[in-house]
Amino acid sequence: MRFIHTADWHLGNSLFNIDRTKEFESFLKWLKEEIIKTNADALVIAGDIFDVANPPVNSRKQYNEFLASLLNTTCKNVIVVGGNHDSGALLDSEKNILEFLNIHVVGSLSNISKETLGDVVFEIKDKKQNVIGLCCAIPFARELELRNYYKEQLEPGKLSDYAYKNLYELVCEEAIRKSEGKNIPIIATGHLYASGLEGRLEGQEKESRSDDGRRTIDDVIGNLGSVHVSVFPKKFSYVALGHIHYTTMVAKNSNVRYSGSPFVLGFDEANLPHYVLLVDVEFGEETKVEKIEVPRFFEYKRISGTSLEIKEKLEKLENTQVLTYLELYYKKEDGVNIYDFLFETISNLPENIFVVNRKPQPIKELSNNIYSDLDNDEVKNLLPEDIFKSLILTKSKIDVTGLSEKEIEEKQNVLINKYLPLFLEAAQEVQEEKNENN
Repeated sequence: MRFIHTADWHLGNSLFNIDRTKEFESFLKWLKEEIIKTNADALVIAGDIFDVANPPVNSRKQYNEFLASLLNTTCKNVIVVGGNHDSGALLDSEKNILEFLNIHVVGSLSNISKETLGDVVFEIKDKKQNVIGLCCAIPFARELELRNYYKEQLEPGKLSDYAYKNLYELVCEEAIRKSEGKNIPIIATGHLYASGLEGRLEGQEKESRSDDGRRTIDDVIGNLGSVHVSVFPKKFSYVALGHIHYTTMVAKNSNVRYSGSPFVLGFDEANLPHYVLLVDVEFGEETKVEKIEVPRFFEYKRISGTSLEIKEKLEKLENTQVLTYLELYYKKEDGVNIYDFLFETISNLPENIFVVNRKPQPIKELSNNIYSDLDNDEVKNLLPEDIFKSLILTKSKIDVTGLSEKEIEEKQNVLINKYLPLFLEAAQEVQEEKNENN
């Protein structure tokens, strides 16, 4: 069985108000061409198809037209699961129609119980309608849905692992029953945080990683809500994950992977390549995974340095045929207004290059508010978690006397690891409530 694993499209995303419609269209056209070129039997989309729960009409149109366009290809199976950004109800509203086209959708687990877990196990067929594999399609699971799979007396830190382990073991049992003794591979999906990720922005600034179309500190999440690789039964030939926006294995297990997003969703990841994964699975054989790099249909670049260094870099930029968007990530300097200083330089940029964001680099101090001297325009460019970090560090009473910069940074990370995940969880709940009200 050969399939393409992708996730976290976030259709409708408009990073700093950029119209990305053509970028999304170009990717979907390219993906269809790759499906044809590789003779893939199936496409697995592991959540966050849309950027918001109530996506714009043109984003829904792009999604549906793309699915319809696959009908005349070798890809006779599509598996779609909801992510934390998706409305499970919206995705599920079309599932009965799409089922006739062998497009299987599981938007959420809200209507799935232990007794009906067989409803999320789907046959994958070849062009001759032979069953060549099974997929356990598990979407993003909210805490209320996970309560069906854990015991209340467990320690809080073990709830996620226990619940997910129970869930995946039960659905794996359903898949084995459905296989009726046939020697066919079983794969699974998930949209979650896993612990023990590999290749975390190596060689890049470890300011953040991308998730939810927002910035999340790379080493912040720790083990809060993270799922251990052992929750996935070894009967699974492959587990296709979404939620993390860069391509990575889980705990060095080549059969449990995040495809990452095919798009740049934050300037901190602008220099990273983005992929879809081509997966070949065969019962009893080693799974083979090939990374296929996604072309850059738009260019995104972060230019860092002092105001003078940034000015010099901007002046060296040459015109390009590809639309290029820049973030200026500058060091705050006394007496320098970055807007005034760079106004003329930015005005003279080549016609296809645009500055869409200016962001000050945080000053590494533990005792003072690191953003206290920013003007109104600079504050507008900060993300909520940037301000929350500053608040936590400002309110802390840690003695840094005699500590090296590395030791200070370690103390900062301990504080941030403790509180920021709670803030992010609360912020996500507020955003979901806002989306529902809209």
